[in-house]
Amino acid sequence: MRRNRICPAALVAGLAVLPLARAGVEWGGSFPPDHAQHIRLMGGAVVGFEGMVSETTRKLYDVTGHVWKQEDAETYGTSDFNLDGTYGLLGLSCDAMWSFIGFQLETAFFRPSTRATARRDYYLSVGSDIEYQGQTYDHLMIPAGTTFEADLTGNMTELTLRLVPLGFKGGESLHVNPSLELGFLFFGGKYEIDAGETRGVKTYQNPPEDFAIGGQASGYAGLLAPQWGPGLEIRIGGPDALHVDLQAHYLFLDYSGSTSFFTSADHREKNLDFSHRNLRLRGQIEIPLKRVALNLGVQVQWIETEGTVSSQATDPDEILEKQERFDKEFTFELETILATLGVTF
Repeated sequence: MRRNRICPAALVAGLAVLPLARAGVEWGGSFPPDHAQHIRLMGGAVVGFEGMVSETTRKLYDVTGHVWKQEDAETYGTSDFNLDGTYGLLGLSCDAMWSFIGFQLETAFFRPSTRATARRDYYLSVGSDIEYQGQTYDHLMIPAGTTFEADLTGNMTELTLRLVPLGFKGGESLHVNPSLELGFLFFGGKYEIDAGETRGVKTYQNPPEDFAIGGQASGYAGLLAPQWGPGLEIRIGGPDALHVDLQAHYLFLDYSGSTSFFTSADHREKNLDFSHRNLRLRGQIEIPLKRVALNLGVQVQWIETEGTVSSQATDPDEILEKQERFDKEFTFELETILATLGVTF
């Protein structure tokens, strides 16, 4: 996903409310009775998934004059582990609105498994220790040409607070509610890597680290992104009739500062530039039953996060003392398509 694709969609959703300026205004939002709370089951697919971490430069090599070692910078992405493909997604969504305020919670799970061949020597930090000849190692090397298996049990969760200062009502069958939304997005999970039996140890990097050559390892990885932005809901349908509910939510965050905003580990504090975009579009129909309404719908979502992490050290003596590793760039992109089924009440 690219920003030039997100922003026009968000602007169109925002402009859709302008013709309703002459309609009746209701403070706290315009919500018809028995249509303000929803519970949905979601099922579909992750149709696009890309993540990449690229090492850029290491200040230590500039200070020591070993500038040719900058070429040791490495890049790891989902394609290195054959994780780019389409795979299933199951989840739950619930939301509720009252006057002026509401919330929305969505959580979905996925479990891709892959078998890949290392394109080059992979040097990885892992969460669990690898045992070999009475020693334990928290670094794994997968030699070039080695076939390995990787499993990921992942979760994506969004929790959002919706603020609706006013809504627009056109007769008995049209309700429009712009909103300001604040929340966070979590994406992460547990990974397991099986690279065969451990068959040795290799010392690599400066300062040196011992890497187990092959073995089984697991760990956890995640991304937590605060986000905020506009939302828009358009509801069409009269009392005791079929309703059509259309929603657009465009949440984002731009941050430039220190990693201390996200962690209490002062000794690892670095500069962080961070940009996050999240666009979700949903449409559903609500079929009235005796006490509730059955809702059927579809949802599409595009998420893009990118940024840089760099050393704060500028004094040569400090750079020599810390011996920090490479500065890094990272990107994350996700596209999902989901069908939804639930109840409205």
